[in-house]
Amino acid sequence: MSWKDIFVPSQQAFYDLLASQIEIAKDITDVLQRYISTTAPAERSLLASKASELEHEGDNRRKALMDRLEKTFVTPIDREDLNDLSRAIDDIIDYNENTIKEIAIYQIQIDESIREMVATMQQAVAHLTEAITELSSDLHHANQEALATKSMENKMEGIYRRAIAQLTDEADIHYIIKVREVYRHLSNAADRADGAANVINSIVVKQTH
Repeated sequence: MSWKDIFVPSQQAFYDLLASQIEIAKDITDVLQRYISTTAPAERSLLASKASELEHEGDNRRKALMDRLEKTFVTPIDREDLNDLSRAIDDIIDYNENTIKEIAIYQIQIDESIREMVATMQQAVAHLTEAITELSSDLHHANQEALATKSMENKMEGIYRRAIAQLTDEADIHYIIKVREVYRHLSNAADRADGAANVINSIVVKQTH
């Protein structure tokens, strides 16, 4: 990397790195949706392997962003915001992979709450993807998509609370503990999407005032 790369970096490079990260989050959320839509062991095994591959690739893409951040003196977005946004995306990826792992380990029966939560997570990530894509070109649109992401987190919270309340009808306390863990991972993924949206809101404020 030359001195020019350090002091006068490509403005688009960091946006592209963030976009490559959120692409992984979108892909793994789609894999999760496919996973809960099948009961075929062979297909589930392939999807779980795909999720693991995506999680590792997500780590690689976060590392690429952090490496560039470390070597770059001037950034188009506040350094702390870049780190926080990248970390939130990485957390979304991790929570989605952990959801798949625990559905398999605990042999969770896919109920309507899980279906709703995964569908809501797909919507949240879709809005977040659009927000990040527009960060370099249309701050107003990016902000609107970030707000839409936050609305999905609010929706997720409602589904989560209802799902937990309905667990009182389940007689098996051990199963309650296991399925609650799956609900919690999905809720946490939405929380991190909300956190990413908050960072985007902050970026927009800083760049428009």
